[in-house]
Amino acid sequence: MQKSTITWDDLLTLSTLMRVGSYSACARELDITHATAIRRIRRLETALGKPVATRTDGTFVLTAAGRNALAAAREMEQSADRLLREIEGASPGVSGVVRVAATASLGSHFLTPRLPAFYASNPDVEVRLEVDNRVTSLARRRAHIAVRLARPQEDSLVAQRAGTIQFGLYAPTVMSAAVAESRDTPLCGLLDEGFSLPEVQWPLELGRRFSFQSNSFVAVREGVRAALGVALLPHYLAAGEPGLTLVRNVPEVLREIWLAYPPEFRGASRFRPVIDWLAEALSNCP
Repeated sequence: MQKSTITWDDLLTLSTLMRVGSYSACARELDITHATAIRRIRRLETALGKPVATRTDGTFVLTAAGRNALAAAREMEQSADRLLREIEGASPGVSGVVRVAATASLGSHFLTPRLPAFYASNPDVEVRLEVDNRVTSLARRRAHIAVRLARPQEDSLVAQRAGTIQFGLYAPTVMSAAVAESRDTPLCGLLDEGFSLPEVQWPLELGRRFSFQSNSFVAVREGVRAALGVALLPHYLAAGEPGLTLVRNVPEVLREIWLAYPPEFRGASRFRPVIDWLAEALSNCP
């Protein structure tokens, strides 16, 4: 009788399935077919001799055997990820690809224009910038270094304070300061998506009506430029922009900028120059 074995592919499929919640999403993430994802879970259950999960109202619920298998899968993922980070961190020479995750506006409008100066000193390093307003998971290896607007909570990462984003009330240049401060002048602002962010809450507390809202600070800035209203904007995105004028600073609204990266990268020749460049650039964020 052939002995059943547990394979890494099957454990990885279980871990992915429980993270994304459906076979379809699991198959997309692992670049396999829907049928293959199901087959791997069935094969794992055969090896264990027990089901790993039940499905209730469209949600997968782990059994005791499934919880043990998932714990083993996560431990193996973490060990493999740690090994890869150690290998990457030990790579000799200042060369190679470094993936950096940042918010859309900060990455596109503040960091990207400063890359030429970095490349002048580090011509063999390629920075690949992933811009996304969601928190990018470094554990999933989508990025090596993350620029975040809150202190990283993961114990496994280095949390390095890099700078502060400051804000001001901006108006179109055709508008006087008195009109900009009037309660009758509408606002442009970020959509309230339930995260209690200070840059969202401060305009709400003014008690004015909104003429335009977006989930993008760039779109909000363009709304002000189009004279749709006034807006709270980060200085790095609005200061000196044609068509915009600073009405006043808003010092009570601040966002801390943090770098997050694995400790293995702290002294690594490929990553250290990028970390230092990010820290210096962001320390000068207006």
